[in-house]
Amino acid sequence: MRFDAEQRFTCQQCARCCRRGWDIVLTPDELAGYRRARAQRWYREREDAAEGTQVEPFDPLSGRPEYGRIRKRADGTCGFLSPENRCRIHEELGAARKPLTCRVFPYRFDPADGPAILSASFACPTVVRNEGETLSSQLTAITTLQREWDKAYPEPEAPLQFVKGRPLPSGVLGTLREVLREMLERPGPDGAPDLAANVARMATLLEDLTRHRVLRLKPDRFVEYLELTGRFAARSEKAALRRPASLVSRLLFRGFFFVVAAGRVQLEHGRTWDTRLRLAALALHCHGLWRATQGYDLAAARRVRVDSSDPAVRNVAHNYLRAQVETLGRGRVPVVDELALAFAFLNAACLLAGMRAGQAGRSVDGNAFVDGMLEASDLTHSDPRGALGFLLTTLSGGVDALRLFCDAQGAGVAADR
Repeated sequence: MRFDAEQRFTCQQCARCCRRGWDIVLTPDELAGYRRARAQRWYREREDAAEGTQVEPFDPLSGRPEYGRIRKRADGTCGFLSPENRCRIHEELGAARKPLTCRVFPYRFDPADGPAILSASFACPTVVRNEGETLSSQLTAITTLQREWDKAYPEPEAPLQFVKGRPLPSGVLGTLREVLREMLERPGPDGAPDLAANVARMATLLEDLTRHRVLRLKPDRFVEYLELTGRFAARSEKAALRRPASLVSRLLFRGFFFVVAAGRVQLEHGRTWDTRLRLAALALHCHGLWRATQGYDLAAARRVRVDSSDPAVRNVAHNYLRAQVETLGRGRVPVVDELALAFAFLNAACLLAGMRAGQAGRSVDGNAFVDGMLEASDLTHSDPRGALGFLLTTLSGGVDALRLFCDAQGAGVAADR
């Protein structure tokens, strides 16, 4: 199993994952078991309501009626969450009887060409802060979860592509991971990684590798080209070209940020006609055509700079980027798109952190950046092969997503200073 060996996680029982409105999918066996146990006795229609419901607490899963999902409350919270932040299924039936979907979180397993890839969700505060036990020390339990997951939700290995329509030659992914990690870890003047300079170096390499004449190389020549140019670029003392992101990419990012923000608005207000009006106003605001709305004020982001050289910000951003590089090649989208999506979410996190700090009249500290990272990461759970995932991939902006980060470490990228 491949994973980021420096990632840590121990559940802090904050229950954030129970409140995000995600589908909690149930296997046929789980669904039948909960019905036999009369689990509806422990369901709450609202947090302040008494336990018990006369309404079926499980909905059929669209397209797979033999599977189910837990019906959510109006605010998106799981109906089996108690006011004390405890899972009532866990309390009544034991940890092993919790839905597998819940037991696996924040992990994700992706079949790959070789060992499966294990990643951790940055929608979890403990993962973002990198606290708890290392994943390495939990491999026995994680491997057991993986076997259960693969049996309940089998997924074929997806063929890897470098860019759409270009298969990834054998041996390239390992070299690419090594080169990108070497670039990411280059120390700056203070001895710690200079993220802005290092990401610019990564962007320059990816721009070179995605040129038409390079993509046309035969597989063995492409491997050789990456080995020679990538290793040289990673170790060169020459500063990388700091070309700004294009106006088109900035416009695309406005759309990307709107989709991220719209997810929170829908979670808070549900899918109603009133929500559609809220989303229309938000879309206009994200494109500079309407005043601040729904708690979003991009003008506030202009007043605050998110500084990736600040140790508190740098530690969180570096942990996130290291994890993305180490688990690169999950196969759901081409590798370059996978990197672009990772940076687009990071850019959204920077913008959210700057905006919230600007609204509060303070600078961005570690806690503000963690909050931005969490809010942005909620949509990382969307399947990139679905409609929402396709939209996010399209709006991520390709390699220019890395340039956007470099332009101002994410601050003001949607507001266009």
